[in-house]
Amino acid sequence: MTLLTYLRADLAKLMKRRDKVALNAVRDAISAIENAETSYVSTPATVGAPNEFVAGTVRFGHAERVVTELTAQQMMALAREQVELRLTEAANYRAAGRVDQALTLKAEALGLADRLDAFAAE
Repeated sequence: MTLLTYLRADLAKLMKRRDKVALNAVRDAISAIENAETSYVSTPATVGAPNEFVAGTVRFGHAERVVTELTAQQMMALAREQVELRLTEAANYRAAGRVDQALTLKAEALGLADRLDAFAAE
């Protein structure tokens, strides 16, 4: 079982429990991993050969998606990065006097860190 499948399974449980704080953190970790795995081919596909009326046509709106599997260490590093990002933002909010937002971000970071530690223990 990869970290991504573990977090997706945990996501369903969090939705049933309506745990919004942990749900936000787990969703962001899943998105970070999926975004790192996916890249798109930047050259558009050409349609037909150029002729005397059209210099060349390109099919817009179509991109080829390339998915590369990340290693377990890379997935864990991306998820840990989400925890660190939340802790940094919480410190910034606290310095700005926005204690409520700081506490929310800190709770999200702790919830995600607990899930990562539980996965690592398995």
